[in-house]
Order: sequence, then structure tokens, then C-alpha cells
Amino acid sequence: MKYETFESDCYNLYTIKTNKFKSCHAEIVFRSKCSIEEITASALLFDVLLDSTKEYSKRKDLVKKEQDLYNLNLYSVNSRVGNMMITSLALDFLDPKYMDDSTLEEIFKLVFSVIFNPNVEDNEFNEEVFNRSKKKLLSEIEAVREDAKQQSILSALKSLSKTEPFSFSASGDANILKDITPKKLYEFYKNFLENNMVDIYIIGNLDMKEVNKLIKKYSLFKSIKTNKIELYLNETNAKKCKTIKSDADYGQMSMVNIYTLKNLDNYERDYVIPLFNLIWGSNSLDSKLYKTLRQDNALCYSVQTFYQKYDRLIILYTGIDKENADKTHSLINKTLSDMFKGYIEKKDLENAKNMVLNSLNLIYDSPNRLIDNYLFSNIASLPSIDERIDEFKKVNADDLVKLSKKIHLAVDYRIGG
Repeated sequence: MKYETFESDCYNLYTIKTNKFKSCHAEIVFRSKCSIEEITASALLFDVLLDSTKEYSKRKDLVKKEQDLYNLNLYSVNSRVGNMMITSLALDFLDPKYMDDSTLEEIFKLVFSVIFNPNVEDNEFNEEVFNRSKKKLLSEIEAVREDAKQQSILSALKSLSKTEPFSFSASGDANILKDITPKKLYEFYKNFLENNMVDIYIIGNLDMKEVNKLIKKYSLFKSIKTNKIELYLNETNAKKCKTIKSDADYGQMSMVNIYTLKNLDNYERDYVIPLFNLIWGSNSLDSKLYKTLRQDNALCYSVQTFYQKYDRLIILYTGIDKENADKTHSLINKTLSDMFKGYIEKKDLENAKNMVLNSLNLIYDSPNRLIDNYLFSNIASLPSIDERIDEFKKVNADDLVKLSKKIHLAVDYRIGG
């Protein structure tokens, strides 16, 4: 694989040339400081942009054009990483050697038409398209409200802080959405292009110099933005655990524990905690929590932990019967205490390492994950895959035990049942 960077006044192009895959993958990545307004409006915006353009004003026309380009697949991905909002316009397309000579240029022409030539009249988006996208997004937001797991986790995070980005729903806010009009969205669109940092990533068996020329020809970005966004949220200063109980009717009880992480050094943050999380919880059938709560005591329907690196949090979710809540909570504390005391079998650590190393090696088999790896190398100084593999191999049981004074239960949230 050949990595190469092409710099311009308006964006940077990062390329990975390889003949390993029969298709190519590219992402135009927009980055800004996260806010719930940004999450909501950008989700709506990209659904509107991908519906139609000025030239292809009907959804069916745009779909037909994508089919003509050997089933070009255009889609958007919104994600929050700590303080940063990342919105990507992604495209998957066939290796050019299987296409007509002019097709690659037609692909980039269409992609940038989606961005720069939207279906707009009199400074507002087409009303029919807008209303369709707005209704769709509102349904997604409502679906989160009705999902017991997602809603209980979100409620627990809000009880820790209502203003930190970790408490924002990934789908956006219904009240904010209802206030957006076609004209307001167009104003957001102009500000979005003006203020977001933008970079372009592409992987495939391509002449990257030719790709660079095509992007320069059809992109209309006006200036490069270099405003620094601190990825990591500040440490959450919860002085004591909040215990919150709600009788909302979700059938079974959802129990959510939020743990804050304090004073981690970079090695612990990047290598020790991920292994700790795999051994203790994650979504593994071999985890201590799964074995203790489900296999040995049949207390829960599900149990899972999430390490939120850039939020400095670990989230534990379990679905249980209400009468088992106190016993479940006690056993959760015991499994954590046992790990802090060093009750970690050598095979558990080795299994966790193997899972991580296998996952890292699989990155080489996925164009999307290779692009993600390149992106986080740029925005978060992520070391190379081989460097990370070497560091994970070094972690020992003592490193896990040292975390005992750095993991703090901040929220014990129970809802339903």
C-alpha cells in the first residue's frame, strides 16, 4: 500500500493506493465543534443533499445516474468524537479498470455536484425534498425515545451532565428539528461549507495524481480551515455517585452505570483501559460480567460495557428483572473490585490481547477501516497499526490493577421494571 498526501489551499487529499480491493472507497470529511444544533441540522442537511441536485431534481433521476455510473453508492455518515462532530460524504465505486475511461471523472463530477449544486430555489431547499427528509429524521429521533436501551443510556448520561456532548442524542433533537425551515437549512448549509474543516480520503487502485486533478477541477471549497478542536472532553468531576430510579414502563428494568476515568496517562488511555474493558465487560461471552451475572447467576438478559475514550467514560448497561437489581449491582461491584485486587487470570489477559490484535490486523482487509485509521492518525495522532500491536502486547496484569484508583462510579441509573 502506498500512502500519499496532496496539499491544497482548500483541503488536504489523503490517498492509499492498493490493488487489494475490486472497489474504491472515498470520504469527504467535514469537521466542526460538536453541538446538538450541529448534530440535528447536519443530519437533515445531508439527507436533503443526497436526495436530489439542481441537475437531477427528482430522486429517481439521481438514482438512475448513480446506476449508470456502475452502481455508484453515495451516502453520509454522522458521528461524534468527543468534542468534534464528523460528517462524511462517502462513496463506493468500481475499480476504474472495470469501467469506461470517462466514468471516473463523471463520478467526481456528480459527487461534488451533490455538495455544491443542491436542489435550491430562491435561497431555500426544495420544500418537497425538505419535508420528506425532515419526516424521516423525526422518525429516527422518535425511535431512539422508544428504544429502552438507547433511552436509558442517554438518560443516565444526561443525569451526569446535560451540557456535555456525551449527553446529546446521535440522531439530534426533535424540538430543534421542528424549528428548521427550508430557508434556515440553506443558511446552515452555507455556514457549514464556510466554517467546517474539510479533508478528503480515498483508497483503491487509482492513479492518485489523476484523482487529485479531478478533485481540484470539480470541488469548490474556498479556503482551508485550521481552527483547533480539542477532541477529549474534560474530566467529569462527580464527587459522589448519583443513584437515580425511575418507574417508566419499559417492561424489564434497564440498569446503567456510568464510570468516570480520572488522571489516566496516555498509555493507560490507549492500551490498558481497552483491555480492561474487554476482560471486565464489553460484549464478550467470556467477560467477567457475563459469566458472573448471566452464566453463574442467571440475573440478566444482557450485559455490555462501552469504553468511550474521548469522553473519558465507561458505560455499563444491563437488562434485568426489577427484583434482581440490588443483587446485580452488588455483583457488578464485586467483579470490579476483584479486578482491582488482581484477580485476573493470565488466559483472560491473553484472550483480550488476541481479540484486539485480530481486530487491528483485520483493518488491512477493510477499505473503510483503513480510511478511519488514516483519519484518526491525522486528527488524534493515532499511532500506526504495527505500533499499536506492539504496545498492546506489553500490557500486563499490574497495569490493569493500577487503574483501581482511576475508575469511579458516578451514576447508578435504574429505569423500568
